[in-house]
Amino acid sequence: MEILLVHHIQGLTPGVVAFADALRAGGHTVHTPDVFEGRTFGSVDEGAAYCREVGFEEVRARGSRPPTG
Repeated sequence: MEILLVHHIQGLTPGVVAFADALRAGGHTVHTPDVFEGRTFGSVDEGAAYCREVGFEEVRARGSRPPTG
């Protein structure tokens, strides 16, 4: 199965990566776009502030772009 796993408001945290890795260990192909471009946040409020700063449309667009590299 191919899975698109979009991270939560705190970013692509170690917990999200571990979940993706567990799915991969189960034989799945998992894509984890990082719409926060490497940034993670310690709280929901901090993540929401980042989304407001960047703009929700930009964050959403990042998730729609093909992976690079």
